Amino acid sequence: MSAGCDSPFASMSKDNRLVIGSCCVALATLAPVALYQSGILPRLPDPPLRVFDSQRITSSHAAHPLGIPDGWLGLASFGATLALAILARRHRTAKKLLGAKLTLDASAAAFNATRQVVSFGKLCSWCTGTALAAGVMAYAGREAIQETWAEANSMVKAGIGD
Repeated sequence: MSAGCDSPFASMSKDNRLVIGSCCVALATLAPVALYQSGILPRLPDPPLRVFDSQRITSSHAAHPLGIPDGWLGLASFGATLALAILARRHRTAKKLLGAKLTLDASAAAFNATRQVVSFGKLCSWCTGTALAAGVMAYAGREAIQETWAEANSMVKAGIGD
């Protein structure tokens, strides 16, 4: 970047840019899933590996909690993560919430990938991309995660959480 660049990303840390970039990757991998689950896309292609079966997994009952396609839920969730990541550099509360949200995102992605293997013996390639992006976000946001949980732990020790 040039010295006179006014980009809002120029003043962000490398880790924050990585959280934002990875969140955008998660959103991009969830968009085709949501479109397929809604009937807008007629098929959901996979790489030519036998470990993937995205169409069967994303059209399953498990992929529609409360009757809502999980692709749409994921887009809403990662949209909130993106907003927190953008706000986190200027607002202390947003940074704390981001730490908790990144923990939740990575945990949910790991649970979802595990559930796919256990229930189907296969993976959704698109969901795997989302899970990998969530892992990168958690790694890049490790400072926010550590601060969030350290503060929560100190509150519990002080008796505030009782």
